[in-house]
Amino acid sequence: MPTPIRFVALLAVLSCAGLVAKERNAVVIQADFGGAVMPGVVFAVDKEIPIFTVQPLIELYNIDAAARNLVYTAPVWPAGTVFVSVVDPGVGTQRKSVVLKTKNGQFFVTPDNGTLSYVAKELGIEAVREIDEKINRRPGTEWSHTFHGRDVYAYTAGRLAAGVITFEQVGPLLAAKVVVLEMPKPVVQDGVATGMIDSSRGHLGNTTCLIDRHTFEQLGVKEGERVVVKIRKGDKVVWEEAVPYVRTFGDVPVGKNLLFINSSGFVAMAVNQGNFANAFAIDSGREWTLSVRKQ
Repeated sequence: MPTPIRFVALLAVLSCAGLVAKERNAVVIQADFGGAVMPGVVFAVDKEIPIFTVQPLIELYNIDAAARNLVYTAPVWPAGTVFVSVVDPGVGTQRKSVVLKTKNGQFFVTPDNGTLSYVAKELGIEAVREIDEKINRRPGTEWSHTFHGRDVYAYTAGRLAAGVITFEQVGPLLAAKVVVLEMPKPVVQDGVATGMIDSSRGHLGNTTCLIDRHTFEQLGVKEGERVVVKIRKGDKVVWEEAVPYVRTFGDVPVGKNLLFINSSGFVAMAVNQGNFANAFAIDSGREWTLSVRKQ
């Protein structure tokens, strides 16, 4: 049996010869645009990196949706996973490009524009580093200012996942904080809960609002009971109906509307096997609100 010193030396020789498997972490990519460009950049760094893309796409320019999807997706992935999030309406401006390392050992490569709001809160910040583009930028793209997802984020993520660079080699250490979105909190008054609609144009067309399940419970509504839902754009009511509060889509007939608590723990509207947002022209944003009360 070789001594520990000889064993280490043997491993070094085998590694140099390419006979010892090199550990590579997965890269998970989400964005508000499609295509194979960012996965291609990661693949070009190292063809053995496991690459996954989040589908469906994040709504265009919806940083809050990106932030919520990250904190929904990340907990099921192991330590070392590298997430890339590119919802970047401020691309090319002075917002920082960063990599955040969470307390559970995951990495998030993204513009610091609010995308990290919920990850930072739920998973905790171990450290934040600004991407040094002199080192961690795809060669030959210095002239480009409008596709950092390709030129900076995917490239940095690939290098980090493959072990080409360490976290310390990403760039300068920053304060352990990120830009946090200030979103309107839900309000309960006179038996009515109201929250901002923050997502409405996803693949399924479900309309989700910022009324969390604990706030909804204050209304005392039981599964199977009906609730009155109003959706407003500003002061104008654009949709109103009494619908059943149920556990899941199949609890109502196909084509019928329902209110449920989605898998992220928020109140949502849907049509069983339909698209609620498209059917009723519902959008999202600060001027869009949903209110619900027990019938």
